[in-house]
Amino acid sequence: MTRKGTSRRLSLLTLAGILLFSLLAGASGPVAAAAGNTYYVDSSLGSDSASGTSEAAAWKTLDKVNSVTFSPGDRILLKAGGVWNNQYLDLKGSGSEGNPITVDRYGTGAKPLIHFGNTAVNGEGFGVRLRNVSYWEISNLEITSGQQPADMRRSGVLVTGEGTGAGAFRHIYIRNLDIHDIFGTDRRTGGINFHARGANTAPESTWDGVLIENNTVINVADTGIQTMTDAFFNSSWVHKFDAFRNVVIRGNVVEKIHRDGILVRAGVSPLIEYNKTKSIGEACDVNTAVVSYLDNIAVVAAQWAYYTTGAVFQYNEASDTRMLDGDGQPWDFDIEVHDSIYQYNYSYNNEGGILLVMNNTNNNIFRYNISQDDLDGNGAFHLVNGGGNLHVYNNIIYRSGTQNRALTHASNTGMAYYRNNIFYNAASGQYTNSPRMTYDHNSFYGLNSSVPNDPHKMVGNPGFVAPGTAAGRESADGYMLAPSSPLINAGAVVAGNGGQDYFGNALYNGVPDIGVFEYQGAVPQPAILFQDDFEDGNYSGWTTSGGSWSVDDDGTKALSQTGSSGEALAYSGEASWRDYTYSARVKLLNAFANAGLLFRYADADHYYMFRLNDAGDKAELFKKTAGVLTMVGSAGIAVTPGQWTELKVKVSGNTVTASAGGAQLIQWTDTAAQPAGGKIGFRMHSSTARFDDVKVTEIFN
Repeated sequence: MTRKGTSRRLSLLTLAGILLFSLLAGASGPVAAAAGNTYYVDSSLGSDSASGTSEAAAWKTLDKVNSVTFSPGDRILLKAGGVWNNQYLDLKGSGSEGNPITVDRYGTGAKPLIHFGNTAVNGEGFGVRLRNVSYWEISNLEITSGQQPADMRRSGVLVTGEGTGAGAFRHIYIRNLDIHDIFGTDRRTGGINFHARGANTAPESTWDGVLIENNTVINVADTGIQTMTDAFFNSSWVHKFDAFRNVVIRGNVVEKIHRDGILVRAGVSPLIEYNKTKSIGEACDVNTAVVSYLDNIAVVAAQWAYYTTGAVFQYNEASDTRMLDGDGQPWDFDIEVHDSIYQYNYSYNNEGGILLVMNNTNNNIFRYNISQDDLDGNGAFHLVNGGGNLHVYNNIIYRSGTQNRALTHASNTGMAYYRNNIFYNAASGQYTNSPRMTYDHNSFYGLNSSVPNDPHKMVGNPGFVAPGTAAGRESADGYMLAPSSPLINAGAVVAGNGGQDYFGNALYNGVPDIGVFEYQGAVPQPAILFQDDFEDGNYSGWTTSGGSWSVDDDGTKALSQTGSSGEALAYSGEASWRDYTYSARVKLLNAFANAGLLFRYADADHYYMFRLNDAGDKAELFKKTAGVLTMVGSAGIAVTPGQWTELKVKVSGNTVTASAGGAQLIQWTDTAAQPAGGKIGFRMHSSTARFDDVKVTEIFN
């Protein structure tokens, strides 16, 4: 197998994210200040009576920092290895475009530690607060409160707009912070919180330019990272959908969270990428004798949006999200989420399933994601009533455990479109058919594969390299397709597909593939062992038994059998053929007729057969051993006498895969002794039929 290049190709959406980040962050570090002073803070050797403007004259306490209103370009540097117990930063002043105010560290050693303990301002605790300010960058700190018995709101970083001074704020960057062991009393608390607060008569706040990057948020209550506005409650506020613009949440690790992992509310085109969430939902490690006030939680999700348009969640990983009274999914298009996308994400062992889609949503896309052994408390996809159109394509849903609920779902409004997905159902999951959903070119493997109403379904083994072996988003190569996969060049074109697959390969390489991987390079072409289109007007090389055989012409030359009683056989090829693909077009000529393909034909008493049967509209797979013909598989199909249908069988080892009209219908493994090899041919009984375009090719094992 070849794979083009090692660098990740970027879709337009990814490029848009990079451009957005460039606008937000400029270079990789803080924007160089053209003005301002640098202040040093040393918890061990500093003095609040010093000037603070050199390492030798550093301040000592954070109270001193809080007493100063800073100006554009100022820098506040905390000494590495320093510890500030029962203190916090409550920062004042605003920077300006090109001259933000920065908080960072100096020196070498551990990140400066702010342990704010049980401290509070107006009954609320925090490690760092930015209230009614713009142009701040906070980096390279450790923040904790530890376990405290007092019941209050607590946050690692709290960014608020409220009261006098509330308004339109810009450029708040939170980077490289280690936030842990902070426990608040309600859902507006936790790790990193942005919150527009106020009553109806208060000024309304918004933010433009938020970067939350490369932080760790571990063991906090309630929520890991969130944006919030009180516009949801205040009838006179107007920014329910756009309180937050130009938001990037990137590269964060969020673990052991009491409520939700990463939650964006009221956002316009936020970019949420390269984040990892784990153990979400009543997952804090606390001594309940000390921390006894955590909220009772009913529902959680790992990474999601609410009242948001144009969100892109990509390259994220989510595992071990709990299902409490409900939900429990890694991904969620929640209420009033529109025109948003989940792509290139990996999820594992999330109790509620894969994706929740709430009411009043529309035109959302779920594509090129891998779900490996997510559980199914709500089924794989849970579409509540009242949702709009949803497009689900080129995903992999892999199940190998005890999951038994629905792998697909529909709402009672809108449409759900499932296309080019691989459902690897080694468990016992079910499928849904509904007027509110369509299937097209999906692969269904395992139990219940015949259920979905997909006119172009594939039902055999998809031919992964090593399914079930991913240990994270970056180690999912086992879900690439092997060169012999039947899903290569078997998918349908999807417009506006994002431009790349899960692994960064460009779309498409010829005909689209099914699943998250677009096979790169030239697809190996099997050798042709035999073919005959009867255009030479004869059937030389064929042996017949019974019936009346001839080559006739009703617009195209074909082999016909017109005897209407008894068994009629025709066969050709080599007895040594073992593993091959055999296809031919078949046309039944009378009502209730049956006719089909013989393969691994050893003699008249030992062969396999795949046929069409107009009596009952069936495609049927048979095995004949020692003269006894036994049906081993069947599938419903519309059979119309006088109409051509291509039949195809693939026989490899002891597995037979059979297709009709381009749709894979039956896969069966013969566990008993079977013909090890043999010729190809045609058979019918008390029926008339025509055959054309015979082709036999080798297959790759």
